[in-house]
Amino acid sequence: MDQRASEELVRRLAAAMRSAELYSPAHPLVRRAADALSAAVISALQAAPGVVIGFLGENVVVDSLRLPRGSASLASFARDLQERQVEKITLSRGLTREEVREFALTLGDGLPPATLTDRLTGRGVRHITIGKIAIDDADQGTGIAVAKRIYGSAVETAESLWNAAKAGDQPDPTAARKIIDSMAKLVTQDRTSLMALTALKKYDNYTFTHMVNVAGLAMAQARALNISGPLLREFGFAALMHDIGKVHTPQEVLNKPDALTKEEFEVIKRHVVDGAHILRRTPEMPALAPIVAFEHHLKQDLSGYPTGIGSRKLNLCTMIVGIADVFDALRSNRPYRQGLATARIRAIMGEQGNPAFNQPLLKRFVNLMGLFPVGSLVRLRTEELAVVTAEHPSDPFRPQVKIVSDAKGAMLDEPELANTWERDGRGEHPRAVVEALDPEALGLDPLKYL
Repeated sequence: MDQRASEELVRRLAAAMRSAELYSPAHPLVRRAADALSAAVISALQAAPGVVIGFLGENVVVDSLRLPRGSASLASFARDLQERQVEKITLSRGLTREEVREFALTLGDGLPPATLTDRLTGRGVRHITIGKIAIDDADQGTGIAVAKRIYGSAVETAESLWNAAKAGDQPDPTAARKIIDSMAKLVTQDRTSLMALTALKKYDNYTFTHMVNVAGLAMAQARALNISGPLLREFGFAALMHDIGKVHTPQEVLNKPDALTKEEFEVIKRHVVDGAHILRRTPEMPALAPIVAFEHHLKQDLSGYPTGIGSRKLNLCTMIVGIADVFDALRSNRPYRQGLATARIRAIMGEQGNPAFNQPLLKRFVNLMGLFPVGSLVRLRTEELAVVTAEHPSDPFRPQVKIVSDAKGAMLDEPELANTWERDGRGEHPRAVVEALDPEALGLDPLKYL
């Protein structure tokens, strides 16, 4: 968009928000402001699959264009949104007039960011996402706070890519490449934080967290194989887009709580071909992406699907993505089942003679993840609850933990760091890990203890 169109879009957005704050939803001024905003948004999305509006201090940036400082009202608008922790608004092609109207009304409610996101989802707004601007400089640093920003931005990007493909448009490779660059730096500098985040998600945005988790897990495996630089990013890109063909799969089939019929399974299987077609038609898409989308449900003996493909050797990236895909799917809570414990997943994936996975790569993956990955919530022999903060360098059964509740279940004001490998006077391990627990079921957020 040029400067004039960008300024018009932002002015319409500010006007729609202000009218929604001042008048009832049925007021004519609210309707007119929402209609004007809809026209500006739909016009902008005719030229690009998505538009990102960012707020930096009193500055407004539309895509890569920083708008000149104008009226005090726009500066106030930017400050108001940032005070509510809305630093970025992403608009995706496929956006409807009704979604724009609901978005303007929801913004005008003055809700906090978490409630705002839930309200938008509840009102059927799928092509507008809000969030913070990710820090993706080379000196972005490490730690769980940085990892959370990158992960959150990656999920937003995944949703934008998905919505574009679902609307029949081409996913934006530039947006995908930007977030993969940030994840590549993170997996190189702070793999532990990224791995902790991939284990913590909720079903309400499973599709997009799964895309990001598979990308993170695949890049971690690739990095452990000493793959780096552009090839590491290409692996991450292909992993992120591996399931994009499911945009054409009906939701009632994807989320069916019962066993699929033969006909429904045939519908599911089409996503590998659909995904390869979408990615092949997308300019600037790495050549590896459509290959992985096509192959990721093939097993080592070429059983699985698609069928009738003749003789071929699976790509290394395909084999890595296949492991990450199944692992993340099995541990996730879905409408039709609860996620499985890590130990159970290992047993399923490592069954003797299982043709699904390359066994040397699977063994490497198991070693990479550890028995109790950082960020896991565990119960100790003392009945205390603890969060794993570091893995033991040679004994995967005995991690370092931060104790968060006592034996009676009371939360500690000051969590206590403990080494489960330490012995008592009798030579025993009193704080040995007994089992891993589901933090969501107990209402705990392990990330805040890291």
